[in-house]
Amino acid sequence: MAQKPAGTEHTSFPKPDGSSESAVKPVRRMNQVLKRVDRAISSRLLRFTDGFIDRRICGQSLVKPVPSMFRDDRKGIGGTSSSPTHYAFLKRIFSHIELKPSDTVLDVGCGKGRVLAFLLKEKCPGRLYGIEYNPKVAEIAKNWSERYPQVQILIGDAFELNCNDYTVLTLARSFLPVTYELFVQKLEETLTHPITLVSWYDQGSVRWMKKRPGWRMEYHELVKRIRGLRIASSPQSFTVWTYDPEARKAQEAKAEAGA
Repeated sequence: MAQKPAGTEHTSFPKPDGSSESAVKPVRRMNQVLKRVDRAISSRLLRFTDGFIDRRICGQSLVKPVPSMFRDDRKGIGGTSSSPTHYAFLKRIFSHIELKPSDTVLDVGCGKGRVLAFLLKEKCPGRLYGIEYNPKVAEIAKNWSERYPQVQILIGDAFELNCNDYTVLTLARSFLPVTYELFVQKLEETLTHPITLVSWYDQGSVRWMKKRPGWRMEYHELVKRIRGLRIASSPQSFTVWTYDPEARKAQEAKAEAGA
């Protein structure tokens, strides 16, 4: 067996700044520790603020998440857990939407009602509805919202709801990808008037939605931090869509004519 020429043994060469690999490792470990501390501080501050606002609007904290009743990640079907969205993130999302007194808002998969509580806090002028499949979770939203005549909680399956009764729909990643696509297709098949759809934690659906006739992206943003606080372990996106059934028909007719 041939031997390596003398002087070719592995050597820890200095980095361009003069530091060796052994000196870089502690720096990497320190950066990882700082990131974990950053996430922990951000999470605690956001949860504390969320709980404070919850108690002021709802009389109780809505912070604790609730597991999904049915979820198959391998097939991409079912619902996600009821994890309330931070008020700070909701403030960023709804700063790009103008809600009018004539609007009727439906929060699909409303959970304990965090989105509805935020809209009450912001003095949204329209009617507010939430639909939740999990009856135990829906009862929590129903109980605290009884003091607000503007709010109504529905218990049941959003797929069976007539969405023509609403002008604005919100979706905080209520469904896994396949179920989400089925819900959008259900909207396309049944809606007779234009709507606004606001979705967040929606990284996987944006590219698919952009190809759908009748849908128009009004605003999209990828958010990592708000007021210096990390809102999640990774950047999260939200999108404001508008859907027009007549525009869909026109686009499909144009595509058929050009085929």
